[in-house]
Amino acid sequence: MKGKRDQITGAVLVILGIVVFLMTTTFSIPITSSYPGPRMLPDIAAFGFVVCGLGIFIESVVSKREETCYLKKEGWLKVGLVFLMIAGYIAGMMVAGYLITTPVILYILTTVFAKGSSSTIKGRIVFSLLTAVIIYLIYVLAFGLTLPSGLLFN
Repeated sequence: MKGKRDQITGAVLVILGIVVFLMTTTFSIPITSSYPGPRMLPDIAAFGFVVCGLGIFIESVVSKREETCYLKKEGWLKVGLVFLMIAGYIAGMMVAGYLITTPVILYILTTVFAKGSSSTIKGRIVFSLLTAVIIYLIYVLAFGLTLPSGLLFN
């Protein structure tokens, strides 16, 4: 039996979920009812990866539909570009911090994927800034956590 693309995707998600969970077990701060700590959100994500991966895998095994072409060359180039941008985002966060790097990378990502849509430069800028600020406020004010400030501002 030839493996379907969805089976591979489901298996990768399950493995990724397990890896994330195993990585969070190295955190020294335990989860308590008074302070969930930095481990709670990655554990929830790991659980979601495993559940969704199992669902995708099982649905693919049960399904009898034929596969079609997944991505053309341009699509694979965009996937590669996104991975490069994520690597750049991580490097940028270490240097310039969250508040500078996040709006920039969000603008670049929305510009890359705006091809064929009616989005404007102004709309992408507003979206990028608002998203970064909302996430910052949720993490800092609601959760009381800190986000990377970068080497430039330490």
